[in-house]
Amino acid sequence: MKIELAARIRELPPYLFADIDRKKSELRKQGRDLIDLGIGDPDLPTPAHIVQAMQAAAAEPRYHRYPSYEGMPAFRQAAVDWYASRFNVRGLDADKECCALIGSKEGIAHFPVAILNPGDLVLVPDPGYPVYATWTRFVGGEVYTVPLRRENGFLPDLKAIPADVAKRAKMMWINYPNNPTAALATRDFYKEVVDFAKRFDVIIASDVAYSEIYYDVEPPPSFLEVDGAKDVGIEFQSLSKTYNMTGWRIGFAVGNAALVGGLGKVKTNTDSGAFEAVQAAAVAALSSSQACVEESRKIYRERRGVLCGGLRAAGFEVLEPKATFYVLVACPRGYSSIEFASKLLVDAGVVATPATGFGACGEGFVRLTLCADRARMAEAAERVKNVKL
Repeated sequence: MKIELAARIRELPPYLFADIDRKKSELRKQGRDLIDLGIGDPDLPTPAHIVQAMQAAAAEPRYHRYPSYEGMPAFRQAAVDWYASRFNVRGLDADKECCALIGSKEGIAHFPVAILNPGDLVLVPDPGYPVYATWTRFVGGEVYTVPLRRENGFLPDLKAIPADVAKRAKMMWINYPNNPTAALATRDFYKEVVDFAKRFDVIIASDVAYSEIYYDVEPPPSFLEVDGAKDVGIEFQSLSKTYNMTGWRIGFAVGNAALVGGLGKVKTNTDSGAFEAVQAAAVAALSSSQACVEESRKIYRERRGVLCGGLRAAGFEVLEPKATFYVLVACPRGYSSIEFASKLLVDAGVVATPATGFGACGEGFVRLTLCADRARMAEAAERVKNVKL
């Protein structure tokens, strides 16, 4: 029997992080000590009060049955209350304008299923989170990449999008604070996005997974803070990075009722919802003191100083982040992003991500994370310093 995978799978490039994991595994089998700064997976533990809430909820038989598809009411209410407190986005309807997600990645992947028909055009940032483009293609959509350039603060130049492309576009992804560039967006930028969306009838999908990881700046805004944003858009939020809950798989989407409802309909036909004990823990995270989040920011800020300072002292050009826990490092002359990342892995035992894994416009940079303790940050900088280029 000949087994042949679907064309959409055969044509899919290897997921960037899966390939990195394979190479790391090979080197570790050789006994190499690797400092893994490749993937944005917080090494900090989930705060104790959140863990305790999960433990208590998991012991309750009422949470052992199928959860609701859209999310338990207490979680959705906690999410919209958090939006009111954090972003001053008030009046969100917990029943119609909020949907629980099994991590924001799941929602980001499923949203195009609800919105796109074959041939629909989607504006995707380059560099950008690979899932935006992958799932556009999975459902038969067409990707038009919008460059994020350093000279423009890694913001898309909306005026540079050709009018015929803008008129064809059905949806656009935005992501600030940005992965992988760590760029920030302003309310003025979001106003431009709303105007663009209304002018060309484009749906806006905003990914704000890193909204709570920021340093020495005002808290980053939400797209939904801008007048008219809810008319045209949906926003994806995650507890993964904010509360060090990557393995828990919990997030939510808020925004336009029709868009949230469409996503919810996909989910009713795809999954059975997030474990309600995890949702109960998420309620504790969103509704209690946010001191634990500030403590995480403090730790990342200290690590940022160690890593960026060490790399600059070693002669590298470093784009020190004001948000996220990602650091872009410019490749030395003569090295591509992939070549430099490979050099760091093999010669220094430091795992970095070539920024080209997020799109062609990432060429010239590698991305490092702050997801290791200060001692390892210092050691990583020292190892990189000793690499012969």
